[in-house]
Amino acid sequence: MNLTSGHTGAFDEILEQVRTGVLTRREAMTRFAALGVGATAAGIGLRSSLRSANAQDATPKPGGILKVGLQADPTALDPQLQSLTAIWKVVEHIYGRLTRIAPDLSVVPELAESWEISDDALTYTFKLRQGVMFHPPLERELVAADVKFSFERLVDPATASTSAADLASMASVEAPDPYTVVLTLNQPDASLLTVLAGQSCIVFAKETIDEFGDLSQNAVGTGPFMFEEYVPNTRVTLVKNPTYWEEGLPYLDGMELIPVSEDTSRTTAVVTGTVDFIEYAPLRDITILEEDDSLTIAGDANTNIRFIGFNLEREPFGNPLVRQAIAKVVERDAMIAAAVDGRGTATEILFPAEFWASLQQPVTAPDVEGAKALMTEAGFPDGFSTTITSWSAYSFLSNAAVVVQEQLKQIGIEAELNLVENATMITEVYTEKTYDIAVTGTSGYIDPNGVIQDFMTGASGNFVNYSNPEVDELITQGIAVTDQAARAEIYQQIQALLLADLPWINLFIANQYEAMKSYVMGYTHIATGSNIELRNVWLDK
Repeated sequence: MNLTSGHTGAFDEILEQVRTGVLTRREAMTRFAALGVGATAAGIGLRSSLRSANAQDATPKPGGILKVGLQADPTALDPQLQSLTAIWKVVEHIYGRLTRIAPDLSVVPELAESWEISDDALTYTFKLRQGVMFHPPLERELVAADVKFSFERLVDPATASTSAADLASMASVEAPDPYTVVLTLNQPDASLLTVLAGQSCIVFAKETIDEFGDLSQNAVGTGPFMFEEYVPNTRVTLVKNPTYWEEGLPYLDGMELIPVSEDTSRTTAVVTGTVDFIEYAPLRDITILEEDDSLTIAGDANTNIRFIGFNLEREPFGNPLVRQAIAKVVERDAMIAAAVDGRGTATEILFPAEFWASLQQPVTAPDVEGAKALMTEAGFPDGFSTTITSWSAYSFLSNAAVVVQEQLKQIGIEAELNLVENATMITEVYTEKTYDIAVTGTSGYIDPNGVIQDFMTGASGNFVNYSNPEVDELITQGIAVTDQAARAEIYQQIQALLLADLPWINLFIANQYEAMKSYVMGYTHIATGSNIELRNVWLDK
């Protein structure tokens, strides 16, 4: 059932009153009934179990358009120019990569049918699948020269990619024949196969760049869906690729990806059926969503980290005493309650405690008096004024920024909040670096180097301007070692140094969920946050 615009506003208001306790569920049912919305559609059914969409035994039915509520507008479609999750959530359906991350977080072949690694781990030889076709208007076979061009464009200084560090270990890439790609490394890189599954390593054609200049508004790939239209802040329209190489996929005729950045609106959209599926199901609404018999919820813990980053080239944040003082006033439990409705894990370290590269470090309690002493020692007994920049589109970050702003007042730091849309955030924080403090995050890593590499001096992702020669050396060692236990020890050393230097103050690891109508079948949650499994989705209606 779809609501009229007037009914949608009333629906949102009632939903908010349920969340805040102004209305009981019984009272809300009466009001929803007056709108002509049943209890199931209103998201206040009686079932409380969290249901998974993973196991679907029925025979898939081809056809239909899946409407997906995105948390944020992608702003552009070129993942080599901008490192933005919202871009990733679109282009992963359009392009192929040499490898892919499976739901169990293993690395599996995608465009590469197989690969061999030399004994010295410096040469990777990939055999490409034959017969993989580019979308119209290109309509030609993907060959090794396309991989070579795509990878060289990523690391070309003229591209100025914020993700160039992903292939920092690559010395050269060659295409000795149409179906063979040879990557030669300047040192062993244990993270390489994982990196190649990332969105910066998409494979595209030189002809596309020649025609359009970049991939920002146009996309021609080899993925399960073909790009049709992008209307900024409105929709991205994708249609089925009839020549996709994975037999039988995709089942859908297409997808309409609709930015719905406001949390209440995204919940309303899936509950009322305006969309069939939402990513980043609002954490404060999970209880409401999981009790709705018309919906299925997938997800739980995710590979992400939310943190405070400092621009170390702007005073007074180059002073470690100031960073230490700020770290001492951070109260993570209050932040998690406000930012993610308690659905997260407080952390001072980069990785979850159960992750193989994690440093086992307990979260320390706030120490306001100790923080004041450090501020006095740093020369700021009365504090100072600054700004906190964060993402307006991501409530789990903007809400955290509000909490940070309040907590800093305890030591006299008056911070003006600067909540900006995605394109501005990328410019101010990640490219021009005109910010003071940023409350931001990273997600989707499989290998620890995916996060750690951003602390290398001069790395494209090092937006905090951090430099520590000892950390640089350890990062180099960390990707050169293949034994996991030895790598874990190296990454634990790095994390200990980062805890002392505090270029980031790590805050929490957030859970992440997707919510979908129960007729959306075949979807599997991946802990990186990827929605690449939508290629397996079909509609049972």
